Amino acid sequence: MSAEAATDTDDEPWPQRLLDNIWVLALAAIIYFVVSYIVWGMVDLATIPTG
Repeated sequence: MSAEAATDTDDEPWPQRLLDNIWVLALAAIIYFVVSYIVWGMVDLATIPTG
């Protein structure tokens, strides 16, 4: 049975194995939100008129 399990994971393409990993998806979501909020904050700071 273990030989069949090994061939099943070998038959999956690497993007499928990557997207099946919940920790990779969680890390990608955290990185996306952190980067987007940093960029949003930089744009906000850049648009403040000088006073």
